[in-house]
Amino acid sequence: MKPLSPDTSPDAQRMHFQLMRRLPGWKRLKLAFELTQATRELVLGDIRHRFAEASDEEIRRRFIARVLPREDVIRAYGFDPKQEGY
Repeated sequence: MKPLSPDTSPDAQRMHFQLMRRLPGWKRLKLAFELTQATRELVLGDIRHRFAEASDEEIRRRFIARVLPREDVIRAYGFDPKQEGY
């Protein structure tokens, strides 16, 4: 098995998968939601750090531009991140 991360050995990854398979579905789903929320907070923190003077609206737009494909941003939100420099 090829590791998903270069700093994880195949044995460690196999063990992780075995432990995750033992968890009930609700617990795996809860962990997925927690990981998603943590990632969201990290991205927002980075944007706020890089653009400390940005308004809440600019932060929202930069977040959207970072997490969605450009075509989806244009279609769903009506702005082009590339043209706006996001």
